[in-house]
Amino acid sequence: MQFFLWILTVGATYAALWCWVVALVQTVALRRWARLLPLLIGAGAAVGLTLAWQAFPWIPLAPALAVAGGGLLAWRRPGEAADKRLTARHRRDIRRDVALHLVLISGCVIFSLPFLWMVLTSFKPDTEIFSHPTSLPSQWMFSNYPKTFQFLESALGRINTYHGALFVFNTLYVTALSIAGVLISSSLVAYSFARLRWPGRDALFLVLLGTMMLPQAVTMIPTFLIFRQLGWIDTLRPLWVGGLFGGAFNIFLLRQFYLTIPNDLEDAAKIDGCGYFTIYWRVMLPLIKPALAALAILHFMATWNDFMGPLIYISSPELMTGSYALQLFKSANSGEWALLLCAASLWTLPVVGLFFFTQRYFIEGITLTGIKG
Repeated sequence: MQFFLWILTVGATYAALWCWVVALVQTVALRRWARLLPLLIGAGAAVGLTLAWQAFPWIPLAPALAVAGGGLLAWRRPGEAADKRLTARHRRDIRRDVALHLVLISGCVIFSLPFLWMVLTSFKPDTEIFSHPTSLPSQWMFSNYPKTFQFLESALGRINTYHGALFVFNTLYVTALSIAGVLISSSLVAYSFARLRWPGRDALFLVLLGTMMLPQAVTMIPTFLIFRQLGWIDTLRPLWVGGLFGGAFNIFLLRQFYLTIPNDLEDAAKIDGCGYFTIYWRVMLPLIKPALAALAILHFMATWNDFMGPLIYISSPELMTGSYALQLFKSANSGEWALLLCAASLWTLPVVGLFFFTQRYFIEGITLTGIKG
């Protein structure tokens, strides 16, 4: 019964909120500022009854009814003539776009909740983390972050980590070399598969795609034996040398982007006397910058968060990367949950910031891949 009531509440709230936002958008589009008053009254009633629901839990439908009242209050009356400035198609587009944005915003909020919870919990005292896990901190412990750097310094004890900066440097070193290797090798191989003609090209490309079906656990032991034979165990080389060999997905992504480039550009370069490598370097690479940017972002996130690689190949504390250092930090300070969440928040922040500022290039590189024209 409670589950059915919860579904009814959520559905009614979304339907009423959709009506309210559609009415707001149409009001702004038509510049009918007088209709803003019932909209504000409806929003105020929604907030008031929602707060009342928090005080009196025996009114489970109060939020839905409040928002529904606001939406119905702002909705156009049946006897009101349709404004000619908004065509029927425009009204349908508004309703569709509002519904789509509500779904996207809901998904964004749902997927952001774990990260938001982690950041807020990092400011809590240890006594509140388990007693009040979903509430805001009663006392904001900003001193947790300076303590985190002190614990990072003393986590290993035997070496000087420069307050965790050594782990960041190792991770940046591995990430930079790995990204450079992936971009160069994958773009070269993808150019060969997309623009050059040689015997067995298509068959070998199918074999390359078939390697995507192999799980990492299958190749883990042979790869480890190869690196041990080379004497690279307990060094940073196994963490970035693999990038020099491209990767099936990376090559496939860039190959599809190469196929979107018109052949006339390549033919013009050949007439000017350019060889294949010159065409690749001076013509093709500048044209696939969106795909390279998307690939760089994907590989940065994978390398930055890599835990299995350092766990297998690294044993010296001074060579550990950030993800592995977080595990050591957890082992050394198992009861300091707030400090652990502080360290995790600091380690996640660069990835979130990178994706936030480069999402345009990432989306452009993904959406344009495989589109010919």
